[in-house]
Amino acid sequence: MNKVNLFRRFVLGIGLLISFTNGVSAQQLPLYSEYMFNTFEINPAYAGARDVVQIISMFRKQWTGFKTAPQSTFLSVDMPIPDKRVGLGLKIVDDRDEITKTFGAQAAYSYKVPIGEYSTLALGLQAGAMSYKSDFTKVDVIDPNDPSFSQVVNSVKVNFGTGFFFNTENFFVGVSLPNLMRQNLKKNESTLSDLKQNMNFYFNTGYVFSLSENFVFKPSVLVRGLVGSPISFDMNANLWIADMLSLGASYRNKSAIVGIINLRVTPQLYMGYAYDHSISRLNIIAKGSHEVILRYEIPNGRSSLSPRYF
Repeated sequence: MNKVNLFRRFVLGIGLLISFTNGVSAQQLPLYSEYMFNTFEINPAYAGARDVVQIISMFRKQWTGFKTAPQSTFLSVDMPIPDKRVGLGLKIVDDRDEITKTFGAQAAYSYKVPIGEYSTLALGLQAGAMSYKSDFTKVDVIDPNDPSFSQVVNSVKVNFGTGFFFNTENFFVGVSLPNLMRQNLKKNESTLSDLKQNMNFYFNTGYVFSLSENFVFKPSVLVRGLVGSPISFDMNANLWIADMLSLGASYRNKSAIVGIINLRVTPQLYMGYAYDHSISRLNIIAKGSHEVILRYEIPNGRSSLSPRYF
């Protein structure tokens, strides 16, 4: 192994170790840059909000250039119930790296309350089960007999979440708590810190400006919080051109600058791509992160497939 590869492995190991020492007490939920095209992923109250059957698939690969780079896969379907104020949805998540794997599903329910002629407040609930596995034996350590890195942790936990989503024709704001229960994921004692998942919360808001017949501008903000960790945020701006092409950029505080493109391939099919350029210390070794999204919409019999921007 040459010196460059050895240095990269060393720095990556330090980065993973930092994430373990921070994450063993409070695990963060998967991060996606194209959250503005998939609000249901962060808020159960959004289920059925688009008045169509919506199927979304996302895949994210972080720190490209390393075989052990973290990756996340997300699949969801949500829909309104005709002639009701109810929306239903299902999410399946698979989040993994070299050491940890998380897999599970959550079902969501939303109820919409008309506030005015063009305003709606939706309340949402979600519940599901997640499987967690951490194989600390895969960590490269100096002392192979260190008991801190000689165990495999397996756990299945049930959790619940809630949220609300308010929107007018041009404005939206949402708050969600996707995991209300603080989970202890580690079953046996060791010298490692307790492996736990603390409560996360999301706050997102944005506004749609119609600049002309062919140009629509949508700035938005997403704030992420985790009990015991600093708050992080994304500032995003997207420009829709002729209701067919969206070009956007995001800034994630102290973490990354993101470029986003989203294309309306057919009236029903959207596809998008995001590239994260790291501005943290990991940019010494990380080549960036790639993310793709596919969104397919099926009319529910009453609604049309005219573009919606949130």
